[in-house]
Amino acid sequence: MMPSRIATSLMILVLALSLVLSAAPARAEYPEKPVEIVVPFVPGGGTDLIARLVADYLGKKWRQPFLVVNKPGGGGVPGARAALKDARPDGYTVLMDIHTTSSMLIGAQKTPPLTLADRKYAARIVRDPMVFAVKADAPWKTFKEFSEWVKAHPDELIWSSVGPAGPSRYTAYDWMTQIGVDPTKTKMVITQGAADSMTKLAGGHVQLAIHSVAEANAMREGGKIKLLAVLSPSRLKALPEVPTAEEQGVMKGVRVQWWAAAAFPAATPDAIVKKWESALAEMAKDPQFLAGAQRINMNIDYLNAAETRAFVEKEVAGYTEMATGIGIRR
Repeated sequence: MMPSRIATSLMILVLALSLVLSAAPARAEYPEKPVEIVVPFVPGGGTDLIARLVADYLGKKWRQPFLVVNKPGGGGVPGARAALKDARPDGYTVLMDIHTTSSMLIGAQKTPPLTLADRKYAARIVRDPMVFAVKADAPWKTFKEFSEWVKAHPDELIWSSVGPAGPSRYTAYDWMTQIGVDPTKTKMVITQGAADSMTKLAGGHVQLAIHSVAEANAMREGGKIKLLAVLSPSRLKALPEVPTAEEQGVMKGVRVQWWAAAAFPAATPDAIVKKWESALAEMAKDPQFLAGAQRINMNIDYLNAAETRAFVEKEVAGYTEMATGIGIRR
């Protein structure tokens, strides 16, 4: 009798558990609430522009609000830290990461506040060449002419940089080193982002701004600035009239480029990151998204999670070497 009673009891227990499980609500699929995309710079810059395109696409795809949150200051480091180290690793806070807050920062500091171990990449989204811009009514007509002036008057050059180890600084130091100018004799002004930098340039507060094509193009189209050179192997289809730095005999090679990628806190579940990776791969081929990117002169250049990681690791090695060579590694 005892075995029979035990069997009956087990059957009742199994039936009760099955009823409880069937009554429990199904686990909601990610995302089930609004997602924040953190941009560690002011609105209007390239990082902000691509973040808003991504937010629009994913918001429609996943039918949840995607909110772009700007957290400027400190060369992008405080905002990046807030997204990668202070936020919960649940997939609801994503950093629009760029070279400034990753490879360049790590290359310039022996003990950086953020490392590659602090983030998990989903994909690289965009890569864009750098351009050298001056005010529209500046007296220099070519990059070579401007470079000759800087060589003769280095103490008069005032130029802007998004951060102490940002793309503007790396590019400027590379350029100055190649033309034989001591960078310490020039004056660098740190701004709150590309939009702030371009505003200062158009207003005459700085003489040179070095940013990506997308970041500089609005001011160029508005007639407030002019581009003296593009830092790329060949002229761009979107800017055929702007010669490269190399064809003007000023610089050789391309060592600095602008890019943006989606990054999560390191402890974020792999399933969430992979879902983003897949969605961004689809996005990079979507005609409507590509049309939007073209309107803001963004060069979409997708890399998956593993490729992005390898790409950034290679950049870290390159920028570490460059920063050491030009004396800005601290």
